Amino acid sequence: MNVKTILGFLRRFVRAREAVSALEYAILVGVVVAAVGAALVTFSGNIETALTKIGTSVASVNAPTMPNLTGSGSGTGTGTGTGTTGTSTGTTGTGTG
Repeated sequence: MNVKTILGFLRRFVRAREAVSALEYAILVGVVVAAVGAALVTFSGNIETALTKIGTSVASVNAPTMPNLTGSGSGTGTGTGTGTTGTSTGTTGTGTG
């Protein structure tokens, strides 16, 4: 046996092994696809019911409302004004500036 014969044999062996690996992966993918398909067919009614319940629950949730921040009030206050407009730093009164 010479080196060329051995190298040729090794090349053919590696190619054949790659083809077998690819075939094994293809079979594995086919089995997974079949299993997922069977599960979907078997549980399709349960899945549809669960998704319907989730959709109904989400639709029935009311968005929180903001509190009414408008109102009226009266009051007096004293204080010294800040800034150039002479308004008070208090929240309800007017000051002199």
